[in-house]
Amino acid sequence: MKLNHTLIALASSALLATGVAQAADPVATNAAPSPRMTDRQMARSGNMQADRDQLEQKLRAGMTRTDYQKILKDNGYRISAINEEKKDYVEYEVVKAGSSYEVQIDFENNATRATKVEVENNMWRADGTERMMKDERYMPTAPLVADTTGRYSDRRNIQGWTTEKDRLQKALPMNLKAADYRSKIEGMGYKVTAVNDREKDYVEYEIVKGKNSYEVQIDLDTRTGMARKVDVTSNLWEVDATDKATDRAADKKKM
Repeated sequence: MKLNHTLIALASSALLATGVAQAADPVATNAAPSPRMTDRQMARSGNMQADRDQLEQKLRAGMTRTDYQKILKDNGYRISAINEEKKDYVEYEVVKAGSSYEVQIDFENNATRATKVEVENNMWRADGTERMMKDERYMPTAPLVADTTGRYSDRRNIQGWTTEKDRLQKALPMNLKAADYRSKIEGMGYKVTAVNDREKDYVEYEIVKGKNSYEVQIDLDTRTGMARKVDVTSNLWEVDATDKATDRAADKKKM
């Protein structure tokens, strides 16, 4: 027992030294439960990429717009939102087994068969999509119609998101401690809404500003507590606190 107490004490001291101790973190209550995989873990699992590639390949067999909807249904995907619907482009949000993707289909010269099909991760989710991800039995109360404003269109939003991501990445230098990154992030007007992972060699923040959220992944040197790698990436698995902090949540309340 004495050895166990000693190990616990040493581990606690190491966490405090890196600035990521749970007791010192005011967002600790927003940290995801331990069984939940972090964005980095999900990305490394490769499952979502494989599903996207498989669905994209199957959709390329479609001949008409109706075919694409049928292929989605036959493969267990439910259309949860229509972000865009034009003569030359259709964009669906789809859900299956708690995961969501965005299906982007391009047409040319009024063709019924697509000239390009892409399946992407769904970063800006409509309310119906979020409900369907949480409850597979959820059914929309009215027929789906295209959102004329394109609020949740990844294609519309991605350029501004990428520009901001690059700016944020450049503002986070190497060799700072975890707590210093948090101060720097908050000083740029972002709100830290969750700490998904907190280890001696790694910390992962969910952050929000405006309608965009990001995930900041920081690899730490266990000897010095300084960062040896900092990545700013997409935040596909938002905790509730993150979702509620975005301007998208405010837009939904107005609907």
